[in-house]
Amino acid sequence: MKKRRFLRQEILFSLLLLPLMLPAFGCDKGKQPGPITLGSAAPDFRCEDLEGRFRNLEEEKGRVVLLRFWADWCPYCRFEMPVIEKYYLMLREQGFQVLAVNVKQSSAVAEAFSVQLGVTFPVLLDPEGKVALKYKVHTIPTNFLIDRKGVIREILIGEVFRKEEVLDELLRGYFPQKLQSRNEHKEEQR
Repeated sequence: MKKRRFLRQEILFSLLLLPLMLPAFGCDKGKQPGPITLGSAAPDFRCEDLEGRFRNLEEEKGRVVLLRFWADWCPYCRFEMPVIEKYYLMLREQGFQVLAVNVKQSSAVAEAFSVQLGVTFPVLLDPEGKVALKYKVHTIPTNFLIDRKGVIREILIGEVFRKEEVLDELLRGYFPQKLQSRNEHKEEQR
């Protein structure tokens, strides 16, 4: 019983120290990121993807971007990634991009997870957590929906895409014709 109480105290203490420790994980000293809020410009970043190509957010302007921060230990990521993949395949030709930023894991771990789930959207590597820190990510998964002009329109934290309807509703304003015809087709099949 004493051991369990000590473990709880240790976890609580670690959680209390976390906000103090995060700046030590690679934030540029002179450049503190601005607030990450709805309606603010999404901060640009540069990351390597699983193919070894460097990508940045700026090159995605003109597309609707789902920026997702994830890790393989996250149970929600396991069942949400296939839902996101389905919408990526359906809408990528219309300008939907998914950038899945793997936080603080090796490329081998990120690649194995992506292959296991059949993910084809770009997986970016953030081994030191610098991009996650720039976006003030404290919970995995965290998702940012960024419009075609580079403005953050939604911030979704934790388990949100267990049901397709949530992603469908989120994207309907950007791809109304494609998603409306999909939903009509689903209703005809019933």
